Amino acid sequence: MRGTLSNFCKSKMKNSITAISLYATATALVFALAAGSAAAVVTFHPHLSTETVYTDNVDLTPYNEEHDFITTISPGMDLHAQGRISEATLSYTPSYSMYSRFSDNNSMRHDASLDAMQEISRNTRIEFSDDYLYTEDPLEGPLYSLEDPGADVDTTVRRRRESYSTNSTQLFLIHDFGPEDTLEVGYEYFFEDNDDEALEDRDYQRPSLILTYWPVQERWGTETELSYTIRDYDESADYDDAYARLRLIRRFGPHLDAYVEYAHEVTDYESDAEGEDEGEDYQVYTPAAGFSWEPSPRSHVSARFGYYFQDNDDGENESGPSATVETSYRWSEHQTFSLIGEAGYDQTDDEAENLGFREYYSVRGIMDYQLSRRLVGRLSVGYFNNTYTEVGPEREDEVWSAGAGLACQVFSWMAVELDYAFRDLSSDLELDEYTENRAMIRFVFAPRTPIVLHR
Repeated sequence: MRGTLSNFCKSKMKNSITAISLYATATALVFALAAGSAAAVVTFHPHLSTETVYTDNVDLTPYNEEHDFITTISPGMDLHAQGRISEATLSYTPSYSMYSRFSDNNSMRHDASLDAMQEISRNTRIEFSDDYLYTEDPLEGPLYSLEDPGADVDTTVRRRRESYSTNSTQLFLIHDFGPEDTLEVGYEYFFEDNDDEALEDRDYQRPSLILTYWPVQERWGTETELSYTIRDYDESADYDDAYARLRLIRRFGPHLDAYVEYAHEVTDYESDAEGEDEGEDYQVYTPAAGFSWEPSPRSHVSARFGYYFQDNDDGENESGPSATVETSYRWSEHQTFSLIGEAGYDQTDDEAENLGFREYYSVRGIMDYQLSRRLVGRLSVGYFNNTYTEVGPEREDEVWSAGAGLACQVFSWMAVELDYAFRDLSSDLELDEYTENRAMIRFVFAPRTPIVLHR
């Protein structure tokens, strides 16, 4: 059953033309929503952007770095339909990238997203989202940002500029049965399809359930999370992952919550023809405690401190801290500083390289500021340390990143953005090391208000 479902998903979803057709169908559905409700409002917001990116290491290599200028022209549109009990937004931006020195890398890009919501009853709704990306830029997409290059960054290495596509589809049924009591039942499907034969294609399916229930309102609450992930790779060993987490929350006032929690994760690799597991099965136990505190309207602090224990079937067990600390402070309406620190474990199965179990810790600082009514800026710096325990020999990577950006609303219909990003990756594997500097200038043209198509 699993193999049949997996092959079906791969044959139907891992195709760029099919994904683009899906969005064309979605456009018709958005208009159908408007036609089906006299109260629906449909708006159309076109936009056009052109940008030039300079990189001093276009192939992300540790030696013989080559620079290039990459110019991209991107027309796009946002289509929004708002009804009495439903809402949908479709965004699509195709673009063409032109390389000044290495024109063989010239390529089309596609960036599309669809978000929809439908109320079933007063307290129950369905939410759907889909995000599609097709690009040749190894540091493009949801895992990389020039404005904030440390945010959820993929620290593995996608070196060559072969095109690839990713698509993430999520469907949730959400039921509210109390002031803070919620039941969420969800399903997610993700795939990555690479033109580069050195990188393998992959996908996963993940049904999930999250239950938040406060038996004693404003005092005691619980949060339960369950998920099961089925992961398939072209070459690496396939495996399933079961995850469960239970949190007990104590509220001490309107601005302070504290909690204790326990998480349990079981990883089970598929067996080969001889009945032997293709990878080493393991379990991870993670007890933790934390709090969320707002000492003032301008500041927020949240922290979680725990310790994980990995129990391998045959190999050496691993253990270490599992913690997250986030703090933000707003000096004024237009100045905010955030500091984020993390430590823990995960699997590098959602990144360019599949390197298995990873221990990590990181710290990241972000400063947002508004210099004037039309000019805003951002500064960021980050450090990441990753240890991959399943590769032989064990491998450790360090990543330093920094970024700075300015955005100016020159006219109501035109904005200019300037960004700079730096990243340095050092590794026990010398061939995976690289340093890159990027700079970008972007011009964005869009009308101040969207065009009303249906009211």
